[in-house]
Order: sequence, then C-alpha cells, then structure tokens
Amino acid sequence: MHRLKLMVDRELPDGRMVVINDSRENAPVGVVFTSLFAEDVERAGDDFIHKAAGPTVEVALRLESVEWFRKSIEAVPFGHNAAVQLSGEGLAALKAQLATRMNGRYVFLGSE
Repeated sequence: MHRLKLMVDRELPDGRMVVINDSRENAPVGVVFTSLFAEDVERAGDDFIHKAAGPTVEVALRLESVEWFRKSIEAVPFGHNAAVQLSGEGLAALKAQLATRMNGRYVFLGSE
C-alpha cells in the first residue's frame, strides 16, 4: 500500500503534470514517488472495480513545486488537483504511460 498516491491526468504544454491527490493526507513538496502504475476501472452497478493494468515501474520522481488555484503552495492538498513539477528518474516512463493509455485506464504515482 502506498502512503501517498497521485493520479496523473495529463502533461501541460510547459511540462508540468496535472495530478489529483488520491491520498488521505497532503503530498508535500520534496516527497519522492517510487512507483509508477496503472489501473483499469470498470463500473459494476453502483460500484467501481479497479484492476492492475501492467507492471509497476520503479521510479524516483521528486515533487518540486505545486500550483493550486494559480498559487504556489507547499503541498498537493488531499482530494484536490494541482499542476506539479516533477524531476528525476522515470519522467520518460510517466510520459509514455500517459501518451499510450486507453479509456478507463488511470496512471498513478505512489510513495512508500
């Protein structure tokens, strides 16, 4: 289980990523995400079924900055979206996952 989990929605033209904090706590600037993974989501009545989609990739992506409602802040608030700058190993793999994902597939970064 991941302590922090960000769903990565898309890359902005300036290279930042739009993320949603799917954790129960804020994701602070400086945290390093160590895993990149995807999940397929299907609706079954009123429930959603999550299934792993492919292997988990080891990364070392550091959260460098957070912009939330056009303000620079120190963390991605839990349950909110933000534009973030990431750096480190795995950025190319993240961009490849975003470029090739299918409908119903969501891309995540997890920390330990």
